[in-house]
Amino acid sequence: MSHSGSPLPDFESARFFDADPQVLADPHPFYEAARKRGPIVREPGYGVFVVTRYADILEISQRTDEFSAAVSAYGPWAVDVLPQRPEGCPFGQADVSEELEEWRKETPFGFIPVLTADPPRHTDLRSVANRLFTQSRQKEIQPRLREMAVELAEDFVSDGKVEFVSQFSSLFPFFVITELFGIPREEQRRLREQFRKRSEAGTTSRPDQSDNTAMRERIRNERVPGSDPVDSLTPNDRQFLEYMHDRRTHPQADILTQIATARFRDGTLPAVEELVEVSNVVYGAGLGTTTDLLTNAMQLLAEHPDLQNRLREQPSEIPAFIDEVLRFASPVQGLFRFAKRDSVVDGVQIPAGSVVWLVYAAANRDPENFEKPFNFDPQRVNARHSVAFGHGPHFCPGQPLARLEGRLAFETLLFRMGDIRIDEGKFEPRWPAWYVVRGLEDLPLQFEPLRH
Repeated sequence: MSHSGSPLPDFESARFFDADPQVLADPHPFYEAARKRGPIVREPGYGVFVVTRYADILEISQRTDEFSAAVSAYGPWAVDVLPQRPEGCPFGQADVSEELEEWRKETPFGFIPVLTADPPRHTDLRSVANRLFTQSRQKEIQPRLREMAVELAEDFVSDGKVEFVSQFSSLFPFFVITELFGIPREEQRRLREQFRKRSEAGTTSRPDQSDNTAMRERIRNERVPGSDPVDSLTPNDRQFLEYMHDRRTHPQADILTQIATARFRDGTLPAVEELVEVSNVVYGAGLGTTTDLLTNAMQLLAEHPDLQNRLREQPSEIPAFIDEVLRFASPVQGLFRFAKRDSVVDGVQIPAGSVVWLVYAAANRDPENFEKPFNFDPQRVNARHSVAFGHGPHFCPGQPLARLEGRLAFETLLFRMGDIRIDEGKFEPRWPAWYVVRGLEDLPLQFEPLRH
């Protein structure tokens, strides 16, 4: 039975990766159906191993010698595209690590190597990102971020209504990250549109598109063997490359300069081209997932009027509220790993060449780790232990900024918006047709303006 008492859906008929309307509406019953079948189960559509248990996700995330991030954002598109396990090889003997490294040499440069790299290369790239949002830096930028939240709220607060996604939750992260990056205002609109299109490029927008063939072919064919990786840079990549060349020559007090002038752990100054995707990932992640965090949080507030009052009376509890939103309504549903060699996790054999889905959203409702996991509880003492930002070497380096934006946004909004409620006459829930992220595409609200 599901958390609502209704029967769990049929796992064998689940279409996790093909915009199944039922899965899009609420994926959690399908995650529970997978969990009930066993610790790690193979979904029927693409043969991807689905990992729903908290402890298993922590373990796989740390076993980087066996599980590569090479397919982190590819998911089912990578099935049958990456190196395959030799036929007839006894389990326990297959290892495709060398074949994977050969495959990487022909991987399109634009496929976000900071997300798909493994140690030690990932460790160098990650060391650059780790320095961007230190506590001192957060303290330094907080006043300006608060000003930006106030400016956006004042644009609609007197109206008593707002379409929250287009008027706040998508704008606030955008203005924050572009300002921190020091991107000229004349470039901001174009960049925002390009990132929107780039994120949508991975979606399967119609339920009858059932095999993701186009993306598989793109992975196979985007780069010609032996070509220069720079040849496959996207227009966005090239723009960031231009910015960073400029920052390396003319440093400024912004994040782009921090990235462009960063050195690896051994003191070497990397080529600017190596750092393009660090800037791209930090910029892109600072937009979409934070938008979903703010949207999911506001939806939950609108559904819990007593909580609105409590947080106005006890604003010091807003950070805990944000942590529980991240656990209960995880913006990132999960990412993928590739089994480099035959492995066993929680008693389940995972053959080399398999694609493995780490479903963070399911782990965040694992009853072995969270009491009454299907209840939204802002007082939950271990909400911060969720894997909303991943785990292990690929733990999201931008999580301090996301949490800071969440706190400042609701410290601003709750004291300007009273009796927040969903405008049911206009509300028609629509979710992105993508299995990686989850957040409403629009959220119409009504409220009583408060004097501040």
